[in-house]
Amino acid sequence: MRWKNLRFIYLTSVLAVLLAVPAITAQAGGNKEQSSSEVVVQRVDNNSLIRLRIYIDGKVAGVLKVGETATYKIRNGPHTIRAAFEDYQARSTEVTQFHANNSRLLFTVTDESIVAVGQESMRNDAPSVAASHIDDIMGPSIETSVRNSFDRATKSLKKKQKVAVINVDADNISEGDYVLEELTYLTVHSSKGFQVIDRRTVDAFRASNGIGIPSYNNDYILMLIGQLIGADIILTGRLDGVGELRRLRVKALEVKSGRLLGNSSERV
Repeated sequence: MRWKNLRFIYLTSVLAVLLAVPAITAQAGGNKEQSSSEVVVQRVDNNSLIRLRIYIDGKVAGVLKVGETATYKIRNGPHTIRAAFEDYQARSTEVTQFHANNSRLLFTVTDESIVAVGQESMRNDAPSVAASHIDDIMGPSIETSVRNSFDRATKSLKKKQKVAVINVDADNISEGDYVLEELTYLTVHSSKGFQVIDRRTVDAFRASNGIGIPSYNNDYILMLIGQLIGADIILTGRLDGVGELRRLRVKALEVKSGRLLGNSSERV
């Protein structure tokens, strides 16, 4: 009888262990699924002559051709990302820091800059969020903010005016350059048919006359440049603030009178 009891206890213990293994495995698998994040990088320029390498945490993650989008797996935690351009100048963007936490982070990269434009949760238990409420939770993407800022700042402008997009002030030079490029693109393709003065013309003029990059608040220099290059309107912007107070401000100045014809302040 004693041996039968011992045998029963032994078999019961083994059975308990075997039944526990799937639960333990499932739990470990669930944690494993939620222990990593993804970085999605989209190349949006059209310069096929430039070879672009993506570096994550100082190591080459991959190479992007024009129009390509790539996804890179990363561990949760702090990371850095930058893009290097293999052209005759061997240029590179500034290093951008970010933190991943079971998330998918989206970056866009041009032939000059790399910018974070949004993120979403990868957790299986994360509540689904309607697209219309994403901006309320995460804040709008920088592309949305640029589009809204442009539309509001140029709403009262007349058709076919000569517009010069001068500068966007920002602590992060790459972000400022990205917004400047987007504002220029929107101006060129506006339904109002603006005559857009090439930024290279503006930069060449400034260089030949020893004029630095004018700030968002320096209306006098902005108007002076506008007069000398024959612009009707000066479009300029500024990225400032942090967290929920971060804003993109864009304004349109009439060169002839100095009047503020339009301005906007959008959350980023």
